[in-house]
Amino acid sequence: MNETIMATFEKVLRKKRDEWSKSNFNSIILVPDAGLKQAVVFSQLKTTSFDSIALLLTAQDKARKFLYFSPAPVDTVMNNGEVQIKFPTGGFSYIEEKELANNLTFKGDTIIYKTDSAKSVKYPGSYGIRIMDDKEVTRSINSRLSYAWYLPEDYEYLSYTCNKKGYWQRKGSLIHFVGDFDENNFLFDIRFRKKHAQPTILQGRKVDFTKTIQVNGDHVDVFINDAQKEDGDIISLNLNGEWIIKGLVVSKAGAKIVVPLIHKKNYLVMHAENLGSIPPNTASMQINDGAKVHQIILNSDAGKSEGILFTRP
Repeated sequence: MNETIMATFEKVLRKKRDEWSKSNFNSIILVPDAGLKQAVVFSQLKTTSFDSIALLLTAQDKARKFLYFSPAPVDTVMNNGEVQIKFPTGGFSYIEEKELANNLTFKGDTIIYKTDSAKSVKYPGSYGIRIMDDKEVTRSINSRLSYAWYLPEDYEYLSYTCNKKGYWQRKGSLIHFVGDFDENNFLFDIRFRKKHAQPTILQGRKVDFTKTIQVNGDHVDVFINDAQKEDGDIISLNLNGEWIIKGLVVSKAGAKIVVPLIHKKNYLVMHAENLGSIPPNTASMQINDGAKVHQIILNSDAGKSEGILFTRP
């Protein structure tokens, strides 16, 4: 198994088991894969107040694949369309694979994970992640939830919230929520996105960022024209790895484009499609960020492209 996943398992689940050895708890850590198709879920439930306990599953749930149980179940029964996997006194741990499709929403470059919010028909008032199906039972056994997420290294968190009282901890790619005692029915909203690294090479050419501009808005207006003698220069513009303009002829009359800035760091690169009659390929840019107009000249040729880094809060 992936060493990072195992290290996280050791760090979070085993540590919390020791820290909370005098309390009952439900400890969960969810580790999505790089493609956000599935997640490996580690779960540990400690309930010393009961002679036995069961993991309850709906028979229709095909999104979960169990890989490991400890201790081994003592019985598995079907009851009113629900699978009950029974364990002995003290609780149990398991590892499973879970599909993420039903829990993810994509808005622009923001990815939103939400816990299932549908209320239980069998247990009225129950929803989301539950420690127990009856809050009075939860209160009587003095239990709490530990819930953690570990993002793939190519992603970064934007926000993370819970509908119940508790506290958050964060260290790099790991976020961890600890619920208050007596809280139950947890709904999580975790928002993240893919990291955007500063490009050093674009289509085989070295990229130099000659200017950094700090803006407050979500876009800038860019007016592009020939800075010197009009000589047939043709350029393309690449923003954060995507081409937003291809084959623009740089003229004295110029052209205006709107550049969206949806990240905290946005990389605009000017790529020369030819060298014109007077190398290198040169373009003058007047950049209006709503508060100030910046005058910049970028040069690109067959071996190098120049760019601008836009930063925003």
